Amino acid sequence: MKYNELILDILKRIIKLEKEVEQLKNRGCATETILSQKRVGENKPQQRDKTRYMFKGNVYLKNRLVLEVVKDYVSNNPTISGQGLKEVFDKSLQGSMGVVEYESVARQRSDYQVRFFAKEDEIIRLKDGNMLVCSQWGILNIPNFIKRAEQLNYKIEQIIKE
Repeated sequence: MKYNELILDILKRIIKLEKEVEQLKNRGCATETILSQKRVGENKPQQRDKTRYMFKGNVYLKNRLVLEVVKDYVSNNPTISGQGLKEVFDKSLQGSMGVVEYESVARQRSDYQVRFFAKEDEIIRLKDGNMLVCSQWGILNIPNFIKRAEQLNYKIEQIIKE
């Protein structure tokens, strides 16, 4: 990517993030609200975003949606390698852990069973190794994944926002 294109891409991402922060503030989910509640001494548990998504006739929370889309992609592309899968669902979509990781790499983390889908039926088996899908999805990174899934011609519909 050329230098100018890189700068433009970063600026677009900053603008997008600023818009998302503004939307969160308008929804009453702003960090300042949470912090002010803590300062006042309220011990109310933080409400979790439990938005649900419809994918192929089933309803999923954010993290399960990601797992199902990745599994479906692999079933439709059975010869894909782990590296190829990491390129299709690149790290920038999720953040620090990435969307998928080789099982051998993920297991080096002491908390891998919390951070990745690691049960037997959740492991993605490829010709060059097993892959685990990250389970850490929130309101700031799930739009990135959904956008990528839609680019791959997946239809995902947000159905419930609590």
